Amino acid sequence: MSIQTLERAITLIRLLAAAGPEGRRLVDLQEITRLTKPTIHRILSTLRDQGLVEQVEATRRYRLGKELGILGWSALRNFYDVTHLAANDMSAVAAKTGDTCFLMVRSTHDTVCMDRQTGSHPVKAFVVEVGMRRPLGLGATGVAMLAAMDPDQAEQVLETIKGQLKHFPLATEARIRTAVADARRNGYALSDELMVRGVRAVAMCINDPGGSPVAGISVATTTDRMQEHRIPEVIRILKLHTNRIEQRIAAACMLELEGAARVVRTSALTQRASRKSAVRQGPG
Repeated sequence: MSIQTLERAITLIRLLAAAGPEGRRLVDLQEITRLTKPTIHRILSTLRDQGLVEQVEATRRYRLGKELGILGWSALRNFYDVTHLAANDMSAVAAKTGDTCFLMVRSTHDTVCMDRQTGSHPVKAFVVEVGMRRPLGLGATGVAMLAAMDPDQAEQVLETIKGQLKHFPLATEARIRTAVADARRNGYALSDELMVRGVRAVAMCINDPGGSPVAGISVATTTDRMQEHRIPEVIRILKLHTNRIEQRIAAACMLELEGAARVVRTSALTQRASRKSAVRQGPG
């Protein structure tokens, strides 16, 4: 498989991930990628043979296969789990604000909703479902992550997602750019009906120890409830809990480094012992 084919296969997998359980038609994938129908069909057939993609018989649509879930579970065993590290703080944010809060994790040029917690306020703003994927820059957390990135890197992301914005009528490129600029200036992101009419959300980014954005938490509710005078209090709550999550991530990364260092030391000691044993035994 050539590098070009591999890149195309990864692009198709990401597009199917963004489509959710309903999947996408082959013609939809062709329209988005501008690849020929035989090329897409050949790649999808290979992915299907490996269990990474499946085709729904009733609709003939393609969606992610179960093997990807198994591979993802295996990968997570080697890294910290942001969802687990943020669980207590997500519950606390929902309880303190009374509103719905979302944990979005960055996945290259997308964000994925990993958790959603609801507060006591009777009107819920379910703007995104757990597991749903959407382009980075859409919604308050996407804006917060773009604002936390290096400007050149953020520009590359905007160029990459530009073609997908037609599926989100409210989220024009101009509005996203304005929201990102405001977030850089204010230190938090505001989505003022950027995704859904009548819904306003604020968000703050979660960075890894190197300062790169890996996730974000947002609080979403109706525009009537999220008035200007209330935003500072919500931001205070978000800042407290995103800082705590960043501390847990830093501690988890330190444990990973210590574990890797132990493996290296053990391997070095084993090799040293083998060499000493070979020297004592001499030539056979």
